[in-house]
Amino acid sequence: MTPTLDRRAETRSMWIIWITIFIDLMGVTLIIPYINDFVADLGGDERQVGFLLASYAVMQLLFAPVWGRISDRVGRRPIIIIGLGTSAVAFTIFGLADQLWLLFASRMLAGMANANISVAQAFVADITPPEKRAGRMGLVGAAFNLGFIVGFPIGGILATLYGNAAPALLAAGLSAVNCLAALFILPESLPKAARQNAIKSAGEGGVWAAMSTSFRHLADYWQRPAVSRILTSFLLYTVAFSTLHVVFVEYARDIVVITAMQRGFVFMFIGVVGALVQFTAIKPMVARWGEHRTAETGILTMAIGLALFPFMSSYGLMFVGAFFVSVGNSLVTPTIFAVISQRSSESEQGVAMGVTQSLGALGRVIGPPYGGLSYALLGYRFPFISAAVIAVLSFIVYAGRREDRAASP
Repeated sequence: MTPTLDRRAETRSMWIIWITIFIDLMGVTLIIPYINDFVADLGGDERQVGFLLASYAVMQLLFAPVWGRISDRVGRRPIIIIGLGTSAVAFTIFGLADQLWLLFASRMLAGMANANISVAQAFVADITPPEKRAGRMGLVGAAFNLGFIVGFPIGGILATLYGNAAPALLAAGLSAVNCLAALFILPESLPKAARQNAIKSAGEGGVWAAMSTSFRHLADYWQRPAVSRILTSFLLYTVAFSTLHVVFVEYARDIVVITAMQRGFVFMFIGVVGALVQFTAIKPMVARWGEHRTAETGILTMAIGLALFPFMSSYGLMFVGAFFVSVGNSLVTPTIFAVISQRSSESEQGVAMGVTQSLGALGRVIGPPYGGLSYALLGYRFPFISAAVIAVLSFIVYAGRREDRAASP
């Protein structure tokens, strides 16, 4: 597709898209350091926290393909504006909630809204020539990383100093301001002819068709020998990693007894270390060892961090476990995405990445409830140790992919 915007319009649009993605990621991370406190204040415990986090992931899993299909038909601009406006409403409800069901309603609404990240990425592709897309997508990646890094400490600081409502209301305000900016400044990136072609080629089918197509793609890829073991390994890995968002915070509250602000700084440390690893270590490691050994090293490194956490009983020691978890996660995710891409045909790259993203969301649906339930029923060490075991199982499954090297999709 040939970009149609002039340079000034492109620059304004990129700023809005960048801020949209930044807010989406920051909105997710803002609540993590204090969400267990908020749920406890409303009469719940870590079990409800696990299902609360999973409810967000469920909505992302369901609605990411829906927003993509709708944006192909009606354009990117209206979907981005709807997502920002819905996020503002969702975070307002979260900040003012005085009952648990309102927290669940707000997180489900936010998950549905933030599933439009793929539409924002499509907007960037629409307005950028092919030879410049790598650089532009790098800027999008920076928004992801920065939102992840700054959201945790801001959420912890605001919750500690001003109460549980403050971080969510900040996110609501930022979403509302960016929604207004998009409403008045953001142009449409997808030409009318392309939208009409999408309508003709898609034929009948709306929300349910988009969801069913997404799950059919997932089932199809899972049956392909060249990628099935890697996808299974990635699902197990994501389940193990995502338990942390519940059990780490609860452990920090119950055993280490640190504030939401301090928890936020530990999470920020994870983000900073992860960014450094991705910027400085992955390229030379892949060049020397290849993607497979790099991914396997990352899985085992994270398993070590998970196993260490329940024995890190001071604030300072928690950074040791966080270091291993961060390094491991930063090595695994990009290399597995690269391997899946390499084992998929050129005409299926979008589908392959969508399938991998969907598996990540599915892992985040399973991991937090498992972590919360096992913490409540079996003690604080069990979910960490069992998550480490799941990570080791992920490594074993991944290592088995050597048998499938000769297979093709």
